[in-house]
Amino acid sequence: MDNRRRITLRDVAAKAGVSVMTVSRALSLKPKSVSPATLEKCRTAAAQLGYVPNLLARSLRGEQLNTFCMFAEFIASHHYLAECVDIASREIEQRHQTVILCQSLNAFQHAIRSFNLMGALVIAPPEAFYDDPFGHKSLGPCATPATILLHSAIQQDQFSEISPDLEDMSYRCADHLLKLGHRYLAYVGGPRASDEPNWFALRQRGIHRAMKEHGVSTDGLIQQQCTAIETAPLYLRQLLAAAPQTTGVICLNDDIAIAAIHALQEMGKKVPGDMSVVGCNNLAVSRYFRPSISTFEFDIRGMVQIALDLLIDEMETDSDRRKRVRSIHPGNLVIRDSTARPPTQQAQA
Repeated sequence: MDNRRRITLRDVAAKAGVSVMTVSRALSLKPKSVSPATLEKCRTAAAQLGYVPNLLARSLRGEQLNTFCMFAEFIASHHYLAECVDIASREIEQRHQTVILCQSLNAFQHAIRSFNLMGALVIAPPEAFYDDPFGHKSLGPCATPATILLHSAIQQDQFSEISPDLEDMSYRCADHLLKLGHRYLAYVGGPRASDEPNWFALRQRGIHRAMKEHGVSTDGLIQQQCTAIETAPLYLRQLLAAAPQTTGVICLNDDIAIAAIHALQEMGKKVPGDMSVVGCNNLAVSRYFRPSISTFEFDIRGMVQIALDLLIDEMETDSDRRKRVRSIHPGNLVIRDSTARPPTQQAQA
């Protein structure tokens, strides 16, 4: 059993040679009320002693915590989301603040009600989030913090957001395949349409735009649901059973692209000889996989930094004066070995 005594503000104050009140101000939301030299002295003492604030006690006293709430689902199965959470957590720590991570909407709503938090960063929220973000309908009204969305998967007008340009991403991936000569495309990934009816619409617009520009009928576009890498081989087989003419596949992310290529190879199909596959998010492993994966990348770190800056601006602005900001960021298509001309054009060459 660990019997070590909990480090308190009094311990930090004694080490720093200042009063408990000064330490409290330095480590709270009022660092400007102490001199820079004293602020650094208090933070150094706290770090050396390993001081961890008692969030529950401070919340019960009605204090606003120097803490953000971050909400992101399915982190373990999506490297992109995991990278967003990791970068955001590190950025928050570098700003001398802390973060509570919630991985379900229910946990997020209860955290908002349990603690008086600085603000909330919501990453890739499910469509259910927009219906009742803070649980007002189910749990009753409560005070809500300034909230910013990072990567909204659908178009929305409730919150300020920093998001990748998903319509442009799908357009450029489809345009790449169509320029190679592919005419039957599929999109693999995402929830069932019955669960989140608006999710695919944003991506579909980009693919449809590319198909129309190339004079290709949009009737042949298929979306195959797939929310996890483990199910990608099964769903890919279902896709090809329903649409065997498909030669170009755009995947939700590189994880699913890797699983899709593996499944195609097990089926005796060559990539890119028989099928071309495009991923998204440009994972480090995508360049070392064989074939190396053509993919789309976004500046995750840049989007996270802008989102946190925007969140701090909103926290410092009265709620009735806040103006919704929607900042959409383009990305880059990275062409590698998993895409080539379709079999018919290879035979004609």
